[in-house]
Amino acid sequence: QLTGISLSGDQKQKPADLEKELDKLQTEFDEIENQIRAGSPRYAALTGAQPLTLAETQQKVLDDGTVLLEYSLGNDTSYAFAVTQSGVSLFKLPPRSNIDKLATDFRAQLIPPKLQRRIVGIDVVAEQQRGLGLVEGPSENLTAFVASSNALYRAAVEPASNSFGDKRLLVVADGALNYIPFEALVRSTDGADYASLSYLIKSNEIVYAPSASVVAAIRQSGNKPSGKNLLAVADPIFSSDDSRVKGKAGVPAPAEARGLGLGLESAVNDVAGEPTAAGGLRLARLVGTRVEAEEIGKIAKSNGSQADLWIDLNASEDNLRSRDVTNYRIIHVATHGLLDAERPQFTGVVLSLVGNKDNDGFLRTDEIFNLRLGAPLVMLSACETGLGKEKRGEGVIGLTRAFMYAGAPTVGVSLWSVADKSTADLMADFYRRLLGPASSNSASVAMRAAQLGLISGKKYSAPFYWAPFVIVGDWR
Repeated sequence: QLTGISLSGDQKQKPADLEKELDKLQTEFDEIENQIRAGSPRYAALTGAQPLTLAETQQKVLDDGTVLLEYSLGNDTSYAFAVTQSGVSLFKLPPRSNIDKLATDFRAQLIPPKLQRRIVGIDVVAEQQRGLGLVEGPSENLTAFVASSNALYRAAVEPASNSFGDKRLLVVADGALNYIPFEALVRSTDGADYASLSYLIKSNEIVYAPSASVVAAIRQSGNKPSGKNLLAVADPIFSSDDSRVKGKAGVPAPAEARGLGLGLESAVNDVAGEPTAAGGLRLARLVGTRVEAEEIGKIAKSNGSQADLWIDLNASEDNLRSRDVTNYRIIHVATHGLLDAERPQFTGVVLSLVGNKDNDGFLRTDEIFNLRLGAPLVMLSACETGLGKEKRGEGVIGLTRAFMYAGAPTVGVSLWSVADKSTADLMADFYRRLLGPASSNSASVAMRAAQLGLISGKKYSAPFYWAPFVIVGDWR
């Protein structure tokens, strides 16, 4: 059984000793995970599903308007498989090292330099933004962006382009392709500004999956969003100094005062590259997420849906784990996301660190696996929630897979730290399109339309603003 570790003022251990203990716990964790995989058919179906045959993929996963584009990157040669309902094509691509470099170069052009190393939604100053005190926008070097985007498109997508035309793409990525939005790849180098570029999103709807087998397993489970209820969880309280807490009696101490669990501290330290000073971890309040949640609530109610908002102390891990959330069609979580790619079980979203009686406020991947959500669309409007550690044969492990196991057939996640204002605008437009009168839009259709809206609106036309959000899972 795994044992917890916490760090508090009167408990000092050398970093080397903590790392040794952590490695030991990691080994125990892996052993337990293997036992779970062997004992839980549903977990095995989502994390290590038996590959479908070509015929099964065509019958159980694809439709007339969808093409599966699956990658297999190799040391000497890579391949892309384009599968339709009636056939399959195989395309030879450059080696893994070439593709990974092109993808890394492309990602570097998408994201401001300030965010390229420290890729976790932690802010050490009181900037009201989702990210690391995000004060700069995207690269102004349009030429460099176009060159990197088109180079990756020509290497990884163009060879198969005749196979899919303008159909929906179901992308099963490999290697560094897991960390980039195909929507922002450009077909040509033409275009005078960000809005006029020939993005792939302009011609194709794009959804992602860990594998075709996972999509089939989701459908086989019969889980589908139903009803009209929406839950938005936003603007948690991260500090007892927060003005929303002062004067309230009987509020339990925040996790930071009790000593952060090693999971949260490890997630921060691994990304920051250095230990956090005692008492030095401060999460900035995300006021924009409150505005975002309230606007989404208004949109939902104006379209006949029931909207519940959990904000402030109610945006808590205690509530999410103990209250009945099985009747929601949509669960929207807007807060800081923490990525620990080395130890994916320490990846999670940070809810209220104040006021919890039974939990620490850091909802980790392993805890999400144990949630029971019904079958909602889960939207994670947080930092880099789509990333995770790549495990060969299992795709990218992260919050996406965890929420799918908990019941969500479709998950919306982000691939890098996102700017608050543009995200609020994007999400509001997304929900208008998803929940609008007589709307039959799926999440992927609504997201594509909202992203195209930002592009044409010019102000947030750079992919940095609109492209981090991707839809994973069943698009129907």
